[in-house]
Amino acid sequence: MAKSLAKRKAAADAPQQEKVSIKEKGKRFFRNLQKPKVEERKAYRPRGYRARKFGTFVFWLMFSFVFLVFLLNALNPSKESDVNAQAMEQAPTLNPATTTTAVQYAENFAREYFTWEPGSEALAKRQERLAPYLAKGLDPHAGLQPTSLKTTSVLLKTEVANIEEKGENQAYVTLKVYQKIGVPKEVVTTDETTKKKTTTTKYEPKEVSKFFVVPVAYAQNYGIYDLPKYTYINPQTTVVVSDQTTGLQDVAESEVKQNIRNFLDTFFGSYAQDPADKLAYLLEDKDHPSGLNKRMDFVNVKNSQIYQGESPETYVVLANVVLEDPVSADRFVTNYRLDITQKDGRYVVSKIDQQQQ
Repeated sequence: MAKSLAKRKAAADAPQQEKVSIKEKGKRFFRNLQKPKVEERKAYRPRGYRARKFGTFVFWLMFSFVFLVFLLNALNPSKESDVNAQAMEQAPTLNPATTTTAVQYAENFAREYFTWEPGSEALAKRQERLAPYLAKGLDPHAGLQPTSLKTTSVLLKTEVANIEEKGENQAYVTLKVYQKIGVPKEVVTTDETTKKKTTTTKYEPKEVSKFFVVPVAYAQNYGIYDLPKYTYINPQTTVVVSDQTTGLQDVAESEVKQNIRNFLDTFFGSYAQDPADKLAYLLEDKDHPSGLNKRMDFVNVKNSQIYQGESPETYVVLANVVLEDPVSADRFVTNYRLDITQKDGRYVVSKIDQQQQ
């Protein structure tokens, strides 16, 4: 009972809702549609605002990318760095005892070694000259026996015969040495007045050659780390002449052969006499742009072999050429390998004496 009274009282206290007919609601709806819309004002942005915003975005994007790459490289070194490091580790190091400097050092040592005279004073000077070369503990005379020495010696010249590695910084440098030895010979002379005989020693010169092995080492500087040795090397070469015709096919057309042979006379005549700029019309080899520059005269092509190149317009020519010294008129036969190309109805030499593959 109390609850219903409270509801009635609340309803009585509430403001009375205006009663509007359906027709009036329709009129109000159409009036609202006809009201002009208030244009929404956009925020003001200065000129270049969008470009600056875009530039800022790109900057931070690139900065983030660079930072990420740097971070990845710092945490995980690149494979390229590893490959470079391995390549440096695997790169062969040059043995300093096999260089031209080491060979020159061995020749200098040989010059002092093969210079001697009998007598304590002369041998002492030789020992003094050898001292800077010899490692500590070696015989100060480098193997020469001074007590039995009777001859004199002078080194005439040396030739490098072989270089053999004996370690990371050691090598045997073999020299062919040409030596003039003074062989002692007693000569007896008689004074005609007193009939007194006098014996003197004269040295008869004799030239000899031998193969001399110099043990050279390097440790901050060069030195002889062991006593020199002697050996023998057969002067007869074992090198075999290479067959340059291997894999080449002979040109069948006789007309082509004749045209190329005619071209050879023109080419070698220009090769012997013409300067580089004029020779360039016939020779396109950038590695050998110059000819003989009148140092030799062209006589003739003794014989030639013409083979097909890699394409129908290319040819390989092996030619024996006779040249003449313009001063002495001495003649020489030499070989040339020419790679010839036919261009625009004429022949040119694209390569001369190219290494055979």
